[in-house]
Amino acid sequence: MKVYSWNVYCYNRKIQEVCDFIERLEFDVLCLQEATPELLKCLQDMPYEIAYHTDVIRLDSPRKEELNYVVILSKHPMEYRGTLQFPEFALPKYMRYIVSFMTGLGWTLVTERGSVFADVRIGKRLIRVFSAHLTLWGPGNRDEEFKEILKNVRPGMPTIIGGDFNIIEHPPMKIINWILGSAFHEALPWYPERALFEERFRRSGFKNPHRTQVTHGFSRSQLDHILITRDLTARSAWVLPDLHGSDHYPVGVELYDE
Repeated sequence: MKVYSWNVYCYNRKIQEVCDFIERLEFDVLCLQEATPELLKCLQDMPYEIAYHTDVIRLDSPRKEELNYVVILSKHPMEYRGTLQFPEFALPKYMRYIVSFMTGLGWTLVTERGSVFADVRIGKRLIRVFSAHLTLWGPGNRDEEFKEILKNVRPGMPTIIGGDFNIIEHPPMKIINWILGSAFHEALPWYPERALFEERFRRSGFKNPHRTQVTHGFSRSQLDHILITRDLTARSAWVLPDLHGSDHYPVGVELYDE
């Protein structure tokens, strides 16, 4: 069983190339984040089972909104589809000025953050799969969103959580956490966000097969994850080298049952 996760990037201009890549990709389940309405329409025309939900609503201006979606594609039957909403976090006032200043680089205020999950029938097993995109606005908020996902994990059911978790590991990049409104101590170079998340993964019964692999070149971090419960085993885990217009590399894992 091959599972992939990929943040396709909300400002990706190579939509047809993305669609062609997905159609060529050998996958059983594919989790996507930041899919645009144009890309979603292309995905809906493909011969796969699909589940999707609002990833974010980008507020380009008070009168202009743009929706991005989290998506799950499956070559196997989906027996249930569900969604969840993440809590809204209060941002410091200075964040609005920073976002306004950085609009030329694609920064926008976002709202209505959410995730999607589906129960996929693969052979005799039913596996719950999530596609998730955790906020960029600080480690504490990311942790709160991950807790919301865990509330929808069914005990004893094999589970996969694919997505962009935005966990920043490269020390000089951690200042982004403070710029985006988190506590000052979370922006210090030695703040152990990765270690704290790995401990949460472990306590929650999940393994991280891509640990130590860089999935996002600019941040020099493993932003993208395919977490699996202990009753699933990763035969191999890899990062594909081509971006196809995104700023994230697609990540994949091959699984077999224990």
